[in-house]
Amino acid sequence: MKKQVAAIVVLALALSGGGWMLSAQGKDAVTLASTHKASILTAEQVNVSFQGVGGKITDLPVKEEQTVKKGDVLMTLDPTDIDLQLRKAQADVDVTALKIKQAEDGIQVAEGKLGNAVKQAQLGLSQAQTQEAQVAEGARAEDIERQKLAVAAADEAYTHALKLYNQLLNTEETYDKNPYSYKEHRDAVENARSQVTALENGRSQQQAALTKMMNGATDKERKQAELQTGRAEAVLEQQQLAEGDIANQRIGIDALNKQLEQQKILLESLNVQKDRFLLRAPADGKVVKVVPKVGENVGSGTPVILLETGKLYFDLYVDERQVGKFKPESAVATHFAAVPDEVEGKVQFVTAAPQFAALRMSREKGTADLNMFQVRVYVNRTDKLLPGMTAEVHVDEIAAR
Repeated sequence: MKKQVAAIVVLALALSGGGWMLSAQGKDAVTLASTHKASILTAEQVNVSFQGVGGKITDLPVKEEQTVKKGDVLMTLDPTDIDLQLRKAQADVDVTALKIKQAEDGIQVAEGKLGNAVKQAQLGLSQAQTQEAQVAEGARAEDIERQKLAVAAADEAYTHALKLYNQLLNTEETYDKNPYSYKEHRDAVENARSQVTALENGRSQQQAALTKMMNGATDKERKQAELQTGRAEAVLEQQQLAEGDIANQRIGIDALNKQLEQQKILLESLNVQKDRFLLRAPADGKVVKVVPKVGENVGSGTPVILLETGKLYFDLYVDERQVGKFKPESAVATHFAAVPDEVEGKVQFVTAAPQFAALRMSREKGTADLNMFQVRVYVNRTDKLLPGMTAEVHVDEIAAR
């Protein structure tokens, strides 16, 4: 009996001594748990939903456990309504563009006509103003002298023609002695009489013009010249007002262009909506779950497909003394039992862990509670790494950053 008791005492002493030695070397259970962190490797999953649109499902080309590539169509909604809206929006754009084209062509034609009309009005005003000035100023001395010469020339031509006519009349009684026949003689007389009459009228006109130049314009002529100038000014002003009408038409075209821009924005927005009627895979992966069926209605933002992407990650929970070793985008050496070599992971984020993860130490030892932090680490997927494997990180081997 005494031997049994002695053996138990020796065993207890050995165990307590060994535990003290392990504790002294930092290999007790608590220390190992705090420095060697282990977690389950998890496949990233994404809830896929329609963005900003909803409706009835018309096509569902994928099924669960099917592998898909990024951009593959997962689901299609009925596009009937959006197609009608697109047709109307496109028709509105076409009509507005046609209106702009017609208005621009009309302005171009109107500007051409207006340019010619303004030039003619300016020319008419210039002529009227020149005539009015001439009427007001009267004839110039050199013009009067020139007109006197014209009167003298007309008088001389008339005198010469009258002398020839009288000569023909004087020879009428002796026409039988003349080598010309009577008929020819009478024709010559008639021609001479006509020439005398014409020259007499010309002389009278030249004399009247000289008299008018000498006497100056009458009050009636002055008023008439003023009226002509006023009418020419009114015509020019009316043509210039037409330029304002063209400017207003250009304002109308600017408004149409803004309307066209808005219609194009609406058309582009509808095309974006139409594209969203096709639900596409956001990344390469595997379809884990398909929620609705063909013919069912789904709403905007409602998860309809659960997609497992090709990314793998695991979460570590470290205390506030260790969290300084982990920074976003920093590398983390990771160990897997199935992989002989060390695998490099990359920290995605570091955040405060939920309250339940806080480390509660013994108050009797005088150690305060330590808050925990969640560290998410992503690793590249390989054939040897599968979801569910255990990932281990030796925190004590990581240098503080």
